[in-house]
Amino acid sequence: MDMDEQSAVSRQLVDLKDRSGLSIRAIARAMGYQNASSIQRYFSADYLKPALPSDFVAKLLPVLLGKGEQPITREDILALAPDSITDLDASSAPSRAATPLEIKGQVAAGLWMESGLFETDATKKTSFAGDLRFPSESQYLLQINGESLNRIAWSGDLILCVDYLEAGIEIKSGDLAVVERTRDGGHTIERTAKRIIRRNGQIELQPESNDPRFQEPVIFNEHDEEATEVRIIAKVLSVIRQVV
Repeated sequence: MDMDEQSAVSRQLVDLKDRSGLSIRAIARAMGYQNASSIQRYFSADYLKPALPSDFVAKLLPVLLGKGEQPITREDILALAPDSITDLDASSAPSRAATPLEIKGQVAAGLWMESGLFETDATKKTSFAGDLRFPSESQYLLQINGESLNRIAWSGDLILCVDYLEAGIEIKSGDLAVVERTRDGGHTIERTAKRIIRRNGQIELQPESNDPRFQEPVIFNEHDEEATEVRIIAKVLSVIRQVV
């Protein structure tokens, strides 16, 4: 098979192996496998999938992290995984998997609350952990209340969020974001989630709902002094649906 047909992720894995100076056999042993044959397929030109299994990447993380003259970073390794890799998938990464997240309130379009209630919003511990690509301390869960996000999440679902500022990430067009709007001089707050679309230096916050009550987009100019009335606070990473 021509190397051009090999998946990019498999080539990236081979590059990381070469940077680490380890053989496939040594990597397999460090990951807890007896033989190189257990992981050989991921290094092969025959591997054509766009990402490696999340559990494999989780086991690979402590083995390759920091190896090589140009030290391999966490981001280098996690780039091999699906976008949705989380600590729930990565139970072999003990430094992160043991950190449970909190539910810090609700996302409920059309529901305005006094700002004091948001500040003292009761948190609830869960058994869920966060996304390995971002610091645990910058992540939390919110619960969906109502139909304002029903194209993506149902009422009662949880969404995994990462704080943009704390995680040091940029707001990108296409991100699903948690948005807070204030009124009455900041005394009341509404928290919702919308899709970010950048147009002509402005950010348009588009609804992800089929409900006719929630079809109005919000225009947000990050350079506008009045933009404090609309605040983008977090990126939504994934939806968690609990089945009872």
